[in-house]
Amino acid sequence: MGYSAGSIRKTCEFVLTPFRRSKLEQRPLKLTEFIGPLSQCANTMEDQYNDFKTFTDITTGDKARRDAIAKALSPEGDGDAKGKKKKKKKK
Repeated sequence: MGYSAGSIRKTCEFVLTPFRRSKLEQRPLKLTEFIGPLSQCANTMEDQYNDFKTFTDITTGDKARRDAIAKALSPEGDGDAKGKKKKKKKK
């Protein structure tokens, strides 16, 4: 966590050489192949990561969607993701 998209792209380009791509059927990719090269890339500090996350939440509206999903999945939630109140029938 905390790696930029550029760091992840650089790691993928480093690991997925043309030779390695040609051998994918004989030897599938493993997570351990990416850990070493990724550890050599710069990562963001915790406070910078939180700032980026907050900015992304504001610009994309992801926080509102996550909150709505969490509310719908919570035991207290009524299952209504948009938070609409149920109307009572009039007699």
